[in-house]
Amino acid sequence: MITAENVHVDFGATRALAGVDLTVPDEGTVGLVGPNGSGKTTLLRALYGSVTPSSGRVLLDGSDLHTARHRDVARAVAVVAQERDATSSGMPMSVADLVTLGRLPHQGRLPRTSDHDRAVVTGALDAVGMTDLARRDLAELSGGERQRALIARALAQQTRHILLDEPTNHLDVRYQHEILELVAGLPGCAVVLHDLNLAARYCTHIVVLDRGV
Repeated sequence: MITAENVHVDFGATRALAGVDLTVPDEGTVGLVGPNGSGKTTLLRALYGSVTPSSGRVLLDGSDLHTARHRDVARAVAVVAQERDATSSGMPMSVADLVTLGRLPHQGRLPRTSDHDRAVVTGALDAVGMTDLARRDLAELSGGERQRALIARALAQQTRHILLDEPTNHLDVRYQHEILELVAGLPGCAVVLHDLNLAARYCTHIVVLDRGV
């Protein structure tokens, strides 16, 4: 379980979050909705440790997230963010290589891909309909294909929680519904969505943010 307790986040003189309390349970999907600039992405980033609260705290299974080892957090929480990553870095990398990165938290100091890792990657690619594109270079993918590849990487991480920021961006209507049906069947998800109809259809809990509250 991920719990935010009285979380405030300030960026200089701007207060992005003001006393937010939130629980992402081990089962179910929490939808974060609200107008642009309401603090949805900031809250999501606080839930996985990318943003440190100015006050308050975030707990992962009862322990302070910001004092936990990075590897332990990565084994418990997978993230699909909107920030730049390997899909836009210009580095040559196949879809399968990207998804295989999701196995790193489960490997030793000298990463070695096992038969089990390869089976998990194959299952993740199949779950998002990317099996036929496994050897395709990331630079050749459309925006929607890159988004599905990132979700496959999160699935390959095999965590208790997956946090997603606008996972339906760049997806056509068919894949919007297929991805959210997949997300809704996973344990312990929190997802930022701009489409209230999609949130109402696929999320078990809805949290509305407005001006950081």
